[in-house]
Parts: sequence; C-alpha cells; structure tokens
Amino acid sequence: MPREEKIAKVEEIRNRFLSSRFVFLTDFTGLKAEEINALRFQLREKGGEYRVLKNTLALLAIRDTEFQPLGELLVGPVGAVFGSQDPVAVARELAAYARENPNLKMKGGFLEGRLLGASEVRSIALLPPREVLLGRLVGSLKGSIYGLHAVLSGPYRKLVYALRAVAEEKSKAA
Repeated sequence: MPREEKIAKVEEIRNRFLSSRFVFLTDFTGLKAEEINALRFQLREKGGEYRVLKNTLALLAIRDTEFQPLGELLVGPVGAVFGSQDPVAVARELAAYARENPNLKMKGGFLEGRLLGASEVRSIALLPPREVLLGRLVGSLKGSIYGLHAVLSGPYRKLVYALRAVAEEKSKAA
C-alpha cells in the first residue's frame, strides 16, 4: 500500500475510534468470511460496526488518544466492534454470537475511558437492558420517598390520634 493510502487509512481508523463511545476487540481466527459478514449484520442492527483491523495501522491511529491502552490487545488477528449507542446491547449480541460460534474470542474493550478485559466485556453482556435498570432506579427512589414520608408523618399522625381520643373522651363526659 503506498504511503498516502496508509496515511488515509490511519486517519479513517483514528476517526472511527474517536467517534465511538466504546470499542470491543475480538479474535476472529477460524471464522469464515460468511460468518464475519453475518456477525457484522447482527451487530449493525444493535448499533455496532464490526471492522477487521490491521494492527500496525490501528496502533498508529490510537497513538496519543484516550484509546492508546488498547494497544496491548492489538496482537494477532483483531476485529473491532465500534459503537456509539448502547454498549450493553452490542456486548450481548457479541457474546451470543461467540456462544454460537466458539471461533470468535473476546480480547477486551474500552468503555468510558477504561480498558476492559474479556471477562468484563462478557459481564457487560449480562447486564439487564437500560429500560429495566432505569425502572429499578425509579422504583428504589420511589420507595425511599414513601419511606421518608411515612417517617416524617408519623409524629403528626400520632398527635391526630391523641387529639381524637381526647375529643372522644370529652364528648362522652359531657
């Protein structure tokens, strides 16, 4: 590849990294082209993009970026999943494909400024969907608010009961 093409390719890879919210790396050794294309299609439906990387160009692309720690995972055949939407959905799809096809192996990833190991990417895949997590959060906040209300209204309620008892006693006496 002539030098100008390599420079353009490095810039393209750099822009792909910089425009992504997360990146998951895989080893695709043993996968056929049709299997890789099937994986690409499945990941595209979830908001991910699967690209086969050339390690030397990728290392040049991530130099002096927040993604530089990924350099230690760029060994051997590497496929990268880029995404800017929901990392849980993409990781879940990637893990499901890896279960169906054991030739696809997780190498690790990068999410929110942190380098992830293969096991951490698999654990992200086990998280519940975003809507479920938000529902749990709202439920716990709602429960806390109701509990606080019960604690704060307790003394007033007891005062009302005491006053009612006193009023009933006085009405019986009169």
